Amino acid sequence: MSECPAHIIIIDGEKGSGRKTLGFELALTLIYNNRKTALLAPQDSPLASTVQKRGRLPAPLPPIPLISAENFTSATKQYDAIIIPEASAANGFAEFAATYITLLKHDKTSLKRFRQNQVYLTGIWELKKKIAARHKHSLNWVVCENNLSANFQETPSPELLQMSRLYGFRATPPLNYRNTYKTNISGLSSQDKNTPEFKKTLTYEDICTRREIERLAEFIFS
Repeated sequence: MSECPAHIIIIDGEKGSGRKTLGFELALTLIYNNRKTALLAPQDSPLASTVQKRGRLPAPLPPIPLISAENFTSATKQYDAIIIPEASAANGFAEFAATYITLLKHDKTSLKRFRQNQVYLTGIWELKKKIAARHKHSLNWVVCENNLSANFQETPSPELLQMSRLYGFRATPPLNYRNTYKTNISGLSSQDKNTPEFKKTLTYEDICTRREIERLAEFIFS
């Protein structure tokens, strides 16, 4: 497949950084903003289970289409965006990516591991060259810190900004600590805040979460 009509978004990162939750939130952000969006996730995965629980809620909520690795090729013609939020699923599809998100825990240990992981950094650079040669477009490499502490952060850490200039990625404003980022098993998203059934049950934190994910989406597509 030389062309990929859908905007393919890979969400990568170490275990526990929030890849699945970010994929879920980002998918709904795009759906609520009228982009036909699907998630690539195995049917037996925790992410698929969350999406399925959403479908059983009594409120009329926009569904999140799930696609499999087998129907990826045909799905790229049906959707504006496809999100692949698990590193294991990204192996065969990374070369079709338009955006590659590396999600980091916001702490010095994770930043140090990221900075010292030359295999990973070199791998992304090689991926960028492959995409440019085969598909004639530049890979939008985005690195985002998921702030899992109570300290609110408006801007990327100075260390990450310094690395961005060295390695050629875009450092986004961090995602700040919210329960939505920590766990999401009900199938509800902060994007559902404006739905009448959930105006009273979703919290102010959910509104803030929604704004941060929308800001990330704008960053990706800018």
